[in-house]
Amino acid sequence: MSARRALIAGVTGAIGSAVALELARRDDWTVVGLSRRASPSPLAGVDYRRVDLDDFAASREALAALEPVTHVFYCGRVTHAEQVIEDPAANLRLLDHLIRALEAGGHPLEHVHLVQGGKVYGVHVGPFPTPAREEDPRPPIENFNFDQQDYLEAGASASNWSWSASRPNTLLHFSPDIGRNLVSSIGCYAAICRELGRALDFPGAAGAWDSLTQLTTLTLLARGVVWAASEPSCANQAFNFTNTDTLRWGELWPRIAEFFDLPCGEVRTLRLADTMPAQADAWTALAQRHGLRFAELDRVANWGYLDATLERDWDEVFSHDKAQAFGFREHDDSMARFAQLLAQYRDARILP
Repeated sequence: MSARRALIAGVTGAIGSAVALELARRDDWTVVGLSRRASPSPLAGVDYRRVDLDDFAASREALAALEPVTHVFYCGRVTHAEQVIEDPAANLRLLDHLIRALEAGGHPLEHVHLVQGGKVYGVHVGPFPTPAREEDPRPPIENFNFDQQDYLEAGASASNWSWSASRPNTLLHFSPDIGRNLVSSIGCYAAICRELGRALDFPGAAGAWDSLTQLTTLTLLARGVVWAASEPSCANQAFNFTNTDTLRWGELWPRIAEFFDLPCGEVRTLRLADTMPAQADAWTALAQRHGLRFAELDRVANWGYLDATLERDWDEVFSHDKAQAFGFREHDDSMARFAQLLAQYRDARILP
């Protein structure tokens, strides 16, 4: 058996899948993945188990049958609607059920890694001090990330295991089975604009056009997560992970328009979740004509997620001093990565 055995909660999500792939590539790890639903694209080297962590009795029974688990990567969350405060009690309950079930099963737990995000800083509710640092005071908002981190801090102090946390911002990734995706959602919007003979107007808030933001390439995040969970010096610490560069939507939008051979329009704020479902037939016709894999609009785009991302008219900038001081110095070119991912979606016949 490999020296370390990982259990990934939420393995069918974008982050869970990326962490599973990163670990499965390494010879010194074996990987078990938990999820409520079956994986549409299972990875070689990952042992998938369907478990509903909301059911403690079922979780305890399922986890008792596993080989000894040493590391937990918690990438799950309760199903939620966009642009709402996520339920802290329900999210904490899932994490608590997992940890208690593992402890009840006598697993030799060494470390628990918690994937958080910019919501720790209140990125989803309004302006916050930038660059955001891991030890900044918490904003006075209800936030399940706070409850989960407090839970792990208390559990680690009373046990033999340690914890760490990762804080990415908006993710860049190729995930053809996940519509809640920045690149495919924007690409779908652009393709429909072209189908309707329109310029590529920016549908977000006027202030978002010029505000600074940071993106996180998912593969970079996965490497950061495994690094934080593996390095002894990272025990009981949280780390920001973004590509380290900054950009403005006003700089990226013309490049997206060029990719789709569209004129770049102007800022025309609208709620995509209200307007774009009416274009389902246009997308279906477009998908059939181009031989795309998915004719259903919601398989490619999540308009509520895109609204929530493009409405932020404040800066989203994270400090990377701490991660770099501890030894993680990776970075990526966000604009180049966005273009590469658009091309990847086109090559996979998900975007035209």
